[in-house]
Amino acid sequence: MIINKTENLVHTFFCVCFMAFVMTTYNTFLNQGFSVDTLKDSWLRFPFTFLAAFVLEYFIVGRHGMKLAFKLHQQYHTPFQKKAITSLVIVSGMATIMSLYGSILTVGFSKDLPLTWGHNLAINFVFAYPLIVFVTLPLVGFVFRKIFPIGSLVDIAK
Repeated sequence: MIINKTENLVHTFFCVCFMAFVMTTYNTFLNQGFSVDTLKDSWLRFPFTFLAAFVLEYFIVGRHGMKLAFKLHQQYHTPFQKKAITSLVIVSGMATIMSLYGSILTVGFSKDLPLTWGHNLAINFVFAYPLIVFVTLPLVGFVFRKIFPIGSLVDIAK
């Protein structure tokens, strides 16, 4: 569990880094097929995608999404259900905007943009939601606490 703003920043950085790399690679493979050149292309696209995703997640979707997620949480929800609800809200926002980002990179501002965006949104959401719930959050949470035990990151935002 994240206990302060510094931990939130670092945890968000780790989550976005992992998700941006996996989703960039996934989308590049879907568009170009599986090859060494595709892996190289996804690696070259990663820094720009990560930067866009981090700014979007930390400053926009994450802040507003958490407010909505907390409104949806009920007392009878288990911790896993609360994480699943929060992830649903965050992935909905991130997949929508990042699919638009990827669609613009792929087809530009052409007449194909709405159809490409809808297609990308569907395939990205279906992949990203289980990825974040079952892989990213458990993996990043484990690694995060191994690197930063509880209380080791002091809140610098006070």
